[in-house]
Amino acid sequence: MFEILLVIGVIAVISAFTVPHYRVYHIRSDLHLAVTQTEQMLRRAQFLSQSGEENSMWGVHAGSGILFKGTSFATRDPLYDEHYPFSPTLAVSGMTEVTFSTLYGEPSATGVITFTALNGETGEVTVRAGLSGEQTVVIPGEDVRMRIDFARIKNSGNGSAEAEVYVGENAIEYDDGEWIPLITNSVLHTDTDFLQNARGLAVERHAEYVRIVAQGGLDNGGKEVVDAYISFEHATVEHVENDIAPNDCENPFDGNENEGVGGDEVTTQGSNQVFFQTRTTNYGDGILIYWKQTPSRWF
Repeated sequence: MFEILLVIGVIAVISAFTVPHYRVYHIRSDLHLAVTQTEQMLRRAQFLSQSGEENSMWGVHAGSGILFKGTSFATRDPLYDEHYPFSPTLAVSGMTEVTFSTLYGEPSATGVITFTALNGETGEVTVRAGLSGEQTVVIPGEDVRMRIDFARIKNSGNGSAEAEVYVGENAIEYDDGEWIPLITNSVLHTDTDFLQNARGLAVERHAEYVRIVAQGGLDNGGKEVVDAYISFEHATVEHVENDIAPNDCENPFDGNENEGVGGDEVTTQGSNQVFFQTRTTNYGDGILIYWKQTPSRWF
C-alpha cells in the first residue's frame, strides 16, 4: 500500500508540472497553426484572383477561417467556400476580411490580423500591398507599347487625314501599325505636348494615360473621318475619358456612330484595345486612354 501511495504521489507531482506545460504547448500550437493557415489562405486567394479562376475576385474571412469567392464575405457564393478551421478558443481582431483584385491581386485593404489565445499570447498576420510589401513589377524585357491600326480614312472638302501617327512635342512619326513605346527597360516615355494640325492622329504619352487627338481646323465644309484601333501590349485599358474642349468628342459613348459631325464613337475591344471613330471638322476630337502595366511576376 505504501508503494502504491508513493507511485500515486510521484505521478501527481509530475502531472502538476507537465499538464500546465502541455496546455501552454497546445495553446501555442493552435496559435501557430492559425497564423500559418491564414497566410496560406491569403496567398491562395491572391493566386485565384490573379489567375482569373471563375472570373471572380477571391478573399479571406479570418474570423471564420473561410476562403471565399466574391467581392465580399456577405455576398459570396457559399458553394466555393474553402474552410481552414482553427481552434475556437482563439479570438480574432483587427482586419478580419480582405479581398484581392483580379489580374493584379492587390488587397482591398492593408493591416494586421491578430489572433489572441486564452493565455493572452498573440499571433499576427500582416497584409501589405502584394502581400510581400513590395511593388508589382514587370520582369526585364517586358516592355509596354502601343500601336494604332487605321481601319478607315475618308476625307471631304479640304480634309487631309493620312494613316500616320505623330507622337509628342517633337512629332516623331510612326506608320500605320508601328509599335509606339510606353515603357522600355523600366523607363517610362512621357511627352509634354502633341503636334497641332497633324495629318493623321497625334499622341501625347503620360504616366497613366495616352491622349489621342484627331485635329480639326477645317473650314469651308471640310471633314475627316478616321476609324482606328489602339492596342496595348503588356498593359490593360483601365477606362477611357473624353478630352476637354476644344478637343472633346461629341457624345463618344452613346453607342450612336454615324458619318455626321456628332457621330464620334469610342468602344473597348477586350481588355487591351480601343476602337476610336472620329469625325472632325472645325474642332478636333480627342480621348484619354488610361492604361495599367500588366505584371508578369510578383517580387
